[in-house]
Amino acid sequence: MGELQSRLYGGLWHTTRPDRLLSIVEAQAILVEPDIHDRERSNTANGPKNYPISRTIGGISLFDFDGFDPESYEKQFPVSSWHFFVPYVRRWQGAVWLEIERDVVREQLVSPTALLRKWKEEGLYGHNILPRLEATHVGDVPISAISSAFLTWDDGREVREFSIRNFDHNIFTQILKEWQEAVGK
Repeated sequence: MGELQSRLYGGLWHTTRPDRLLSIVEAQAILVEPDIHDRERSNTANGPKNYPISRTIGGISLFDFDGFDPESYEKQFPVSSWHFFVPYVRRWQGAVWLEIERDVVREQLVSPTALLRKWKEEGLYGHNILPRLEATHVGDVPISAISSAFLTWDDGREVREFSIRNFDHNIFTQILKEWQEAVGK
């Protein structure tokens, strides 16, 4: 993960495509059920019986990088697909990462350990999970719970910070334009 690892390390994060950020700003929340067709969402091709675990329980999938070590994680969970999302989903060519304030969402947060236990105890094996890395926020995540945000591309080497709480469309448009020019969009 390189430099991006130190940026994500210890935090609680949600990631999304750059073009979806404006709908989050407009809704003033990361929505459990945004107005996005299932074919545009991760692991939804087979319908609800195979939705990711977080969506199945009415939540938002988060990455909990508290104490995360990529090497030991890969040894413990060699088939985990965390690299699919970090630094970004390849077909997106970049991603927006939103840092969630753990203390603000504590009441709605299902920890990675609790989520994995629920997955096993309830036999939810058809629903994808990133064991001991994925947490879930049950319900929508309000923008007020987001402490920082950035857009990244070029395998995480390019990072542009912006404010989500005091969102400035002009600043984000400039960052978006720089990203689009860099990736040829």
